[in-house]
Amino acid sequence: MVLDRHKRFAAKDDFLEWYDALTEWSEDIDYNDYRHATPNLQSWFLAMKTIVPPLNGEFAPSDDNFGNGKFQEADYCIAKEAIYVAFAWSDAGEVHAIVSDLAKKNDLAFFDISANQVIYPDGFVLDLDDKEKKPSFLKRLKSFLRI
Repeated sequence: MVLDRHKRFAAKDDFLEWYDALTEWSEDIDYNDYRHATPNLQSWFLAMKTIVPPLNGEFAPSDDNFGNGKFQEADYCIAKEAIYVAFAWSDAGEVHAIVSDLAKKNDLAFFDISANQVIYPDGFVLDLDDKEKKPSFLKRLKSFLRI
């Protein structure tokens, strides 16, 4: 997911509250139409759709051209402040870097669901992981050696 927010989420709970509300998909919009999204999201989508075409909407390939690109088509859900996109697992590794790079170029935050982090274009990372941080290898080694 890429998101365009005028303010940064300072805390995990703030982001999760916003995310839960967003993913109700209750806005009175066509979630296949990019035109209601912010200008930065529109730019990201227009660049992204040429690399990974959408399954639905005006830019979806015809039946004859479906599956003929480098990547499989993706499911884009376009809200006013965010674009949620689901890629084929086989494309995820390569596409992940493209999504992240285009997000940064378009001054958007990137919610990396697999890493459970929101990464802002200036490098700030909001970690959403609830797990306790494991001690570093060096700390574990020192503890083991009682140094």
